[in-house]
Amino acid sequence: MIKIALITDCFYSVNGVSKTYQHFARWCQAKKITLDVFTIGEKARVTTKGSVRIIESPAVWPVKYYYDLPPFDTRIISPHFKKNFNPNQYDIFHLATPGSLGLAATILLANSNAPKVGVFHTMLDEYIKSWTSSSLKVLPQTIKNPVADLSQIMVWQLLKWFYSKTDLLLVPSLILKNKLTGFHPRIEIFPRGVDTKIFNPKYKNPRLKEHQPIALYVGRLSTEKNLDLLVEIFKRRADVKLWLAGDGPYTAGLKSQLPNAKFFGYLTGKKLSEIYASADFFIFPSMTDTFGNVILEAQACGLPAIVTTQGGPQELIKHQKTGLIAKPNVKDFNQAINYLITNHDKKLAMSQAAITSVQDKTWAAAFEKLIKSYENLLV
Repeated sequence: MIKIALITDCFYSVNGVSKTYQHFARWCQAKKITLDVFTIGEKARVTTKGSVRIIESPAVWPVKYYYDLPPFDTRIISPHFKKNFNPNQYDIFHLATPGSLGLAATILLANSNAPKVGVFHTMLDEYIKSWTSSSLKVLPQTIKNPVADLSQIMVWQLLKWFYSKTDLLLVPSLILKNKLTGFHPRIEIFPRGVDTKIFNPKYKNPRLKEHQPIALYVGRLSTEKNLDLLVEIFKRRADVKLWLAGDGPYTAGLKSQLPNAKFFGYLTGKKLSEIYASADFFIFPSMTDTFGNVILEAQACGLPAIVTTQGGPQELIKHQKTGLIAKPNVKDFNQAINYLITNHDKKLAMSQAAITSVQDKTWAAAFEKLIKSYENLLV
């Protein structure tokens, strides 16, 4: 049976990438597929769960560069990682992230003929540009903007180099695949899934009911998620209650600007399911997401979603069938909100259609497709 080495800088972080690989590890364990997950941890340790091993290597010279991501190890190849990483033990190498661990694996695999699969999860260059611009906000735009642009260019060049070392590039959406035309000679789609037993309308909690319709956002509270659009919308309208579930560097700023919104913090399990199922619709203003796992979770709970015309999330929505796709501005998003709160029958139909639309989007189907991509490389 196939032996897989998964190299991901984030496995325990709170984001869609980590969630995906946690699901993958559990699936491999259930299928008795040999999987070694190499990730960054606070201390050196190896945890075995059936056919799956989690090998954590601490960063030697860590540099923290983003809120909820593991630090970048400026030493690149840590002794613990090098000791445990044997290129001759595996059939395929899955390079999930272009962080220090991904770079270390790429260097150590320079002379290996084993197939290497890269995954483009995040528009990291756009995130870094947003983060740089936010960090330098006290500086004049004549300085801030060129520095932010330069940071984006540098990260993009790193991404091109990193993924050029792989035999196959996987992306989560057709939109991203088309955007990356010419970036890599072989690109395939690695879809995502949702557990409809966990995310389900049955978890609606009447005790959470508000006097107004409820708009829900779930995700990281950070500037690159375009949350300023929600600020501009909801500081001016009191007919809709905004709920936000998540945490991040923009939490304090959002609370100060949106005193009437309800902040739940980071939630998991039944509590998160209740929040989804108890809201009236989902609102996701991000323009940089390549997919949007939270949209699948919202749809599974019966929420029509409002997403932007930019990025991967729009691919999950059938306009006016399972949700609404709007230009990322106050006028168009307000029109979408008004459409949902004034057309009860249509919203009800969209809610049911949203539930139906995710029934075949299982994690098992996603991982079976991933294994098929591996096998095609090994032929």
